[in-house]
Amino acid sequence: MTDTPLTPPSSPQAEKPWYANFLAFLIVALAPIGQMAIDIFVPSLPLMASEFAVDRTTVQWSVTLYLVAFAAGQLIYGPVSDSFGRRRALISGILLFLCGSAISILAQTITWFVVGRVVQGIGITAASVLMRAIAADHFQGPKLAQVLTYMVIAWGVGPVIAPVLGATFQTSVGWRYSLVFLAVYAIVLLGLVVGVMKETNRRLLPLSASTIARGVVEIYGTLRFILIFMAMGLCYGALLSFNLVAPFMVQTVMGYGPQGFGAVALVLGAVYFGGVFSNRLLARSITTARKFALASALALVAAVIQVTLAIGFDLRLWALVLPFACVVFFSGVMYPNLMTLGVSAFPHLAGLASSLLGFSLMLISAGVMGISSLLDVHSLIPFAWLTLALMGAVFALVRFIRP
Repeated sequence: MTDTPLTPPSSPQAEKPWYANFLAFLIVALAPIGQMAIDIFVPSLPLMASEFAVDRTTVQWSVTLYLVAFAAGQLIYGPVSDSFGRRRALISGILLFLCGSAISILAQTITWFVVGRVVQGIGITAASVLMRAIAADHFQGPKLAQVLTYMVIAWGVGPVIAPVLGATFQTSVGWRYSLVFLAVYAIVLLGLVVGVMKETNRRLLPLSASTIARGVVEIYGTLRFILIFMAMGLCYGALLSFNLVAPFMVQTVMGYGPQGFGAVALVLGAVYFGGVFSNRLLARSITTARKFALASALALVAAVIQVTLAIGFDLRLWALVLPFACVVFFSGVMYPNLMTLGVSAFPHLAGLASSLLGFSLMLISAGVMGISSLLDVHSLIPFAWLTLALMGAVFALVRFIRP
């Protein structure tokens, strides 16, 4: 098989003025579902541990293994979509996610629930990978940066509203309706892709081991790319660690209940949005390099403050939330800028680059979550030290990223 690009038929739909707006909307709609599937259960983790008759660490692995599957799936959809098209790959991934949702909804044991979650994670990875690849296919320059900013905002909606929705479902109709909600969301996405979306990849490549290997070597051979996904993975890992550990701190130890944790998650989500939106306000007054320097330094200072408060006051709600809110804000400043640099670095390998970026950062995040699942939730000190280590590493990494 040759490496000659295969050009798909022209798409009249893509020439219509409204179609670019539809693609931007679809990218934004795809963004939150993968993250929502992570965080919608976190208020219910204590209840799920009781219902499935397992310990805290076991039920937390249902989140961690979902993320591992989410990372592994990143390696599939990029190369496949480079060869067979974004649309086909996206349809296949959403259908697989719906199969996993059915398994999880019907699961009566933690084993089958985790199996369903793994299938969900592998399937919905298509949304995460292909939203970035579709953006790189269709948009360029400032417009690409704008679409990616909105995408990251929508991505942030997942961790914001998902715990609130999960807590509401748990206290009203039961936590399994969180799965039903995700399935309905996926069906709507499937309808949009099947009914409206046309293929955006105008340069299909033969699916061959040599083509993929050359792309992998080119992408991973770029130090700047490695620094980007490491910084992104550590920032994201910090946010996910909070959502894995804090439900037990806030609900089980401090006794605030699922709605209390949902309120905390909502506040932190609003803070994250503030960090993302600050990029729009500062776009002309401060360079990206300067944003990285300031945001990483201030996030590190906030982590130091949290360690100090943890040692002095231990587990208090304000000592948990206030310093970490600063970490969340400055992560919101850095994350969309890092993603823009990552997805735009290899326009000729957009699908593969998006896959490797997502796989690498998710794998790092899963590792961080694995560590956080071992932390003592009766004290703030272990979580505070973990946050400090993560923000210290981010501070060091971004010093070497040249926008």
